[in-house]
Amino acid sequence: MQSPVRFSPTAPTAPFPLVRPRRGVSVDRLARALTLALAAVAAAMVLGAVGLGFYAQAHAGRIYEGVTVAGVSVGGLSEAEAAARLEASFAEYAAVPLSLEAEGQRFDLTPGEVGADIDGAATARDAFAVGREGSLWGRSRAWARGLAQGTTVAPRITVDQGRLEARLREIAPAVVRAPVDARVDVDAAGRAAVLPEAAGVGLDVAGTAARMMGRFATLGRDPVLVATASVPPAVTADVLAPSLPSVQAAVDAPLVLAAAEGNWAVAPDDLRKIVGVSGADGAIAVDAAPLEVLVEEIADQIDRPATDAGIRVDDNGGLVAVPGVDAAKVDVDASVAASVQALQGGRDQIDLVVERDVPAITDEEAAAGIVEAEGYLSDGIRLTWDELMVEDADANRRWEDGAATLGRDDLLNALVIYPRPEADDPFLFDFDLGLLQESLGVVADDIDDPAVNASFRLVNSRVTLVEASAPGRTVDRDASLQSIIGAVYGGKDQVELTVVAEEPKHTADDRYGITVPDVLGESSTSYANSSEPRRKNVERAVELEGGWLVAPGEDFSYVEHVGKADESMGFVTGFGIVADENGGVTTAPVIGGGICQVSTTIFQAAFWAGLPFPERYSHPYWLTGYGQPPRGMTGLDAMVAIEEDWTLDLRITNTTPDWIAVEVTSDGQTVRSRVLGTDPQWEVEVDEPVVTNVVPKESKMNYSDSPELPRGQELVVETAQDGFDVTIERRVKDGRGQEILSDAISGTYAPARNLTLRGTGR
Repeated sequence: MQSPVRFSPTAPTAPFPLVRPRRGVSVDRLARALTLALAAVAAAMVLGAVGLGFYAQAHAGRIYEGVTVAGVSVGGLSEAEAAARLEASFAEYAAVPLSLEAEGQRFDLTPGEVGADIDGAATARDAFAVGREGSLWGRSRAWARGLAQGTTVAPRITVDQGRLEARLREIAPAVVRAPVDARVDVDAAGRAAVLPEAAGVGLDVAGTAARMMGRFATLGRDPVLVATASVPPAVTADVLAPSLPSVQAAVDAPLVLAAAEGNWAVAPDDLRKIVGVSGADGAIAVDAAPLEVLVEEIADQIDRPATDAGIRVDDNGGLVAVPGVDAAKVDVDASVAASVQALQGGRDQIDLVVERDVPAITDEEAAAGIVEAEGYLSDGIRLTWDELMVEDADANRRWEDGAATLGRDDLLNALVIYPRPEADDPFLFDFDLGLLQESLGVVADDIDDPAVNASFRLVNSRVTLVEASAPGRTVDRDASLQSIIGAVYGGKDQVELTVVAEEPKHTADDRYGITVPDVLGESSTSYANSSEPRRKNVERAVELEGGWLVAPGEDFSYVEHVGKADESMGFVTGFGIVADENGGVTTAPVIGGGICQVSTTIFQAAFWAGLPFPERYSHPYWLTGYGQPPRGMTGLDAMVAIEEDWTLDLRITNTTPDWIAVEVTSDGQTVRSRVLGTDPQWEVEVDEPVVTNVVPKESKMNYSDSPELPRGQELVVETAQDGFDVTIERRVKDGRGQEILSDAISGTYAPARNLTLRGTGR
């Protein structure tokens, strides 16, 4: 049985209110009234339906009224018009800077910088869809809401995520703050303490990006708060506190690195810079890099190769051992590791790890070598020789026996020590034969009495004996040296020298076979204008030099025949080239002045004969008288000088197969020289002189005081001329046209000056 339906006057259940019938009204009137009301409602509903139909028809293809996107009204617009309006509005918005705020700082950027954009077409489609989905009742309600209070559609916004994150990373340094780990600090007084940790600040890129996207979605211009996050430290004070005593112990005293070569210390101030605590587990941490640098510097001082023991001669002439030195090399990695372990363990000294190796030759072996060497030296070697009798056709000669000593110092001077690290016997003792030969030569020179060769001169075209031959004796140095070496190594203290008779190469009888029929070369120079002293010197030199005969293969020596150019040899004071006080040369009075004219004339004759010159010197400046034709040429001169401690000689070698004679004559006007011998059929080719590096002369007259001239007398001794270098090429060919000699005569001549001597003598 159904319950009766009750109507509450305060809660109507019908679409219109029920009116309680008044008393006294008829039922018919009530029915008519109700019918009229229902008709009115039906009419209203019909009118509403018709109106909604007209509204929908009016917005066909257009967005319903009241629809907005981020504050931009798009109601009544087509999709294309709405898309264009939205894109224009967003483009204007994207060009205006938007502020990001963080930690009291502001950073401006435009939405366009990060690639923010609106999808106008998609957003317009979303707006167009409003009021077009669901039942008529639902759609009409949407139309009503739009008209009454408006409908908001979210825009479809996109950004370039890469550009957005890159822009946020640019501002990150101003926002981000790294956490600070707790650490152990040692102050200047050496006290260790824990410094507390501090949290850091990190940038929340995703959160900040989301906030920015939210602002873009509303086209808002209010600042965006940067999203950040707290970053906790990795190490806290609680972890480090238990390590303080170990750190304190590590830096209280210097760290000493010890080795046999010395000790090196790391001061506490330096230790405080490298000792700390590991953040992970609170263990003692040591920065090994500075320790490695220190150990490498120490290694530079310690590292060395092994040095073998040796033997040397001390200042007193004794043999002494030079101690060997072990090799040493610091193991840097192992030494650094030991240093780190010491600091971590609270120890203040370590032994450097040094690899060592003994030398190949030990001190004991050097000492044994000295004993061996002293056996060779002992007190030297006694040298003896027997008497010698030599019979000769001209004279018999006899020499007594004798003795001398080759001392310990002589042997020691020649001793050569060869270390041999790889051999069983590490020292080899030998003797320098050249040095022993020199020491033997001092003794042998006293023993030697050389044979005398007969010498000859051409006098009045006849070969004349000047000095007879004589036999001699000489020490056979090679044989004697071998005897000495044998005695040294054989432990003997005495040696008999080998002394042999020496026969002369040339005897008086040779004169019968000497002939000089041909003129091989000749020359002449004038001394007609010479002073009387110079004339005497020239003619005296001619007397001494003329006619000497030279055997094949032997040399003619100008100085040998002149002897000392002094008054004892008949020379007087003339004029010659001497050194001046400024280190140069000048013409001045000198004993023997003028003898160079004779040497030059002989030189020119030998030059044209095709003979070589083992020794020849040019004058400091050119004397024009020596260049006169036909045999004189510029640069063809020969200067000689004979002093107490030095000489400049002219030497000529006889390279012909027969004897030659050096003939020199004078007649008061001219010096003539000829080289005589047997014609070897040589052809001598001589080029013209090549003059280079000319230095112009000075024309002024120079004066110099001369005490050798009487007071008031003046004498011109030099005439100005250019200086120059000169070279003369010469070739000598034999009878078959084969070249047997090619040489060049050269000279360097300084400019000559005009010089007049002024007498200051009595």
